[in-house]
Amino acid sequence: MDNGDRSAQIVSFGVFEADLKTGELHKNGVRVALQGQPFQVCAILLEHSGELVTREELRRRVWPEDTFVDFDQALNAAVAKIRIALGDEATNPRFVETLPRRGYRFIAPVDKPSLPAPAPPAPKRRREGVAAKARWISVGATLLALISGIGIWRFARNRSEAAVPPLEVVPLAALPGFESGPAFSPDGNQIAFALGAEDKCGIYTIMVDSDRALRLTSGAGDAFPTWSPDGRRVAFYRFSEHGTAVYTVPALGGTEQRLRTGFSGPWTAGLDWSPDGKVLAISEGQEDKNRAWIALLSLADLTTRPLTSPSSQEYDTAPAFSPDGSTVAFVRGIVAGVVSDVYVVPVAGGTPKRLTFDKTWILGSLTWTPDGREIMFSSTRGGLGALWRVSASGGTPRPVTGVGVIAWSPSVSPKGNQLVYQHMAFKDSLFRLNLKDDTHRQGPPVFLRSEKGFNWRPQFSPDGKRFVFESNAFGYSDLWACDGDGSHCGPLTSLRGTAGAARWSPDGRFIAFEFRPEEHSEVYLLEVGGGAPRLLPTLPGSDNGGPNWSRDGKWIYFYSDRGGEPFQLWKVPVNGGSPIQITSNGGVFGVESADGQSLYYAKLRTPGIWKMPLQGGEEERVLDRAGGGEWFNWALARNGIYFRDTKNKDTIGVLNFFDFATRNITMVSTLDQPGGVGIGLSADGRSVLYDGKGDAESSIMLVKNFR
Repeated sequence: MDNGDRSAQIVSFGVFEADLKTGELHKNGVRVALQGQPFQVCAILLEHSGELVTREELRRRVWPEDTFVDFDQALNAAVAKIRIALGDEATNPRFVETLPRRGYRFIAPVDKPSLPAPAPPAPKRRREGVAAKARWISVGATLLALISGIGIWRFARNRSEAAVPPLEVVPLAALPGFESGPAFSPDGNQIAFALGAEDKCGIYTIMVDSDRALRLTSGAGDAFPTWSPDGRRVAFYRFSEHGTAVYTVPALGGTEQRLRTGFSGPWTAGLDWSPDGKVLAISEGQEDKNRAWIALLSLADLTTRPLTSPSSQEYDTAPAFSPDGSTVAFVRGIVAGVVSDVYVVPVAGGTPKRLTFDKTWILGSLTWTPDGREIMFSSTRGGLGALWRVSASGGTPRPVTGVGVIAWSPSVSPKGNQLVYQHMAFKDSLFRLNLKDDTHRQGPPVFLRSEKGFNWRPQFSPDGKRFVFESNAFGYSDLWACDGDGSHCGPLTSLRGTAGAARWSPDGRFIAFEFRPEEHSEVYLLEVGGGAPRLLPTLPGSDNGGPNWSRDGKWIYFYSDRGGEPFQLWKVPVNGGSPIQITSNGGVFGVESADGQSLYYAKLRTPGIWKMPLQGGEEERVLDRAGGGEWFNWALARNGIYFRDTKNKDTIGVLNFFDFATRNITMVSTLDQPGGVGIGLSADGRSVLYDGKGDAESSIMLVKNFR
């Protein structure tokens, strides 16, 4: 490209220049972090500066119909990123003006160099004109025949399409409570599902096109029903604090039969009845939940035969028999979560074959198409959880169109003309609890923000004026930041993957976080003032994450599965160097003590907080009521440990304080919010951030005329 063509790609406004060719934005010659869809939106606004660009036009050009994302939220996020990059304000705009419910307008003066006028065409000689005329007569005749053929083909196609009824998506039962795990009966006339409700929990069945459901069980932990091939019984899991049991119950109601009691894996989902009715495919696990495998449970003698053998860092779950009974599809993921893919294995045994290579969440159970050619599953491979289908022999997954997002656990009817799935809707909120001292709160919790999807693991900046957290509000899990009062929120990253576990550096200039770009998670550093995240080299070929800073800001602590167990704690210099292993008996989420002499940490599945001298020595457990699968639900203070007790039977959740000096545990406050992933403590120890689960809703949706 010559300089003239190059300059025609540069749009200037004030101190900014946007290079439409490379997709880069510069301010006074320095590159500003704005890329991907936010830059595309900015470029479209610049193209039509001074004019209204409607939301529909932006959707059409930036988010095509096959994009699985909440468009309204995605566009709002893109505009928010543009304003952050330009230093603009929505209430007093200098660049981007909002026209409510209509669209946006770029209002600043824009210098768009005009393209040079094209040179006039050279005169043609008469002989060339005659030849061209002859060619066009020939082309015209060909086009006339082609157009006639197209017209006939389109007429036939339109008549054929008119005969195909449109998809119809309707709620199945609409019962009050949390509906999950739908499964079609063998004749396709009924659907079994689980219901979570205070006094009506259990396994239910319902006829298609009926509004009356039959309750089969009343267990609060009953989930993932599956039908026997003759339609006479329903099998299901029953989860409890004592383990996981497999039960069956008559499909018309009656006495339950317990088949097996054991342990499940960390992310158990689904079981399935073989087409010949002789075995159940289940997921079995160890008591510490560090591993799970697919097993075949014989209904003749109730013995099990392992079908898969994952590594100590993996779990297998969600088994589903192929229609001919020769193959089992299942999900394999890593114990830490986040990453999973679809596999198949012969029922006779053998090496599993991997079908997907997305390395992202597979949500709920799997289902086969009736012809056995495809497997359907829910995945976050396109952002928000949506349904996909992949060939049973492998290939690129294709989206299931017409269903929408936040769709889990699909089940296809035996005739293939109907589909059911679980539709989720939930909203997380962030709160701030101010403290008088270590053990007393100052006033009730302060609401900060609420957003669709999850908002997890909030952490204060060193000066307490801002906080960072992870959110999937726009599809993928990214880092977001807000002012301390919950205002001026916006995304910090747009990485099309899973980013989280963010921690500010002691000087507030950088944020360390984990991100999974490919097969393994890695530690990245993000400069708060702008710029692209950069990889911090740690242990290639391993899962590395959960970063935290040393008090002097020179080291990053992180966990890795390089040392087995399955995770150990390491540290690496921020400016580069070889990682050094810290623990040998397991460890995640290391936090350095205020004096820099000790490291406190949790373990993957073992409850408790441990302490180890950094100059060498044995570890000791200082607290036995935190950690163990809740790595981030504790925070180290100068005089003790704050930890969130989400299993308290009397309240939805409480914040406790463990005093190092007295070794007493004091309840600081009730949190009045269920769930929660992570708490953040301010540097002065006088404020705690936490997230709370809003009213989660889940309904079974029925898709008619599915194809």
